[in-house]
Amino acid sequence: MELHETIQDGVTIIAPKGNINRATSPELQARLAPLVEEGTHVVVDLSEAATVSSAGLRVMFIIAKAAGENGKFILASPNEMVADILNVTGFASLITVKDDVESAVSFANS
Repeated sequence: MELHETIQDGVTIIAPKGNINRATSPELQARLAPLVEEGTHVVVDLSEAATVSSAGLRVMFIIAKAAGENGKFILASPNEMVADILNVTGFASLITVKDDVESAVSFANS
């Protein structure tokens, strides 16, 4: 997995490319945790995430919970497979998911 980071309108966008699984989720958590602890609004752009395993979902849940106390954590642009995973597992009702990065950034700044 590769992580690409940009900032748009004061919101940090992290874009993982590849699989988010047991082997790669610690890297994602290590990058996201300090951001949300600082109160940074974070969008995870899932457009290039091939799959998300239960370990990846766990990291996103932990980060979303931590962000709820300090900032906003939003998932954006899930491909069809990742969107199905989020819906079937119920994570789509626990974590804010937006169709695209632009609407996620707008939501973060609202």
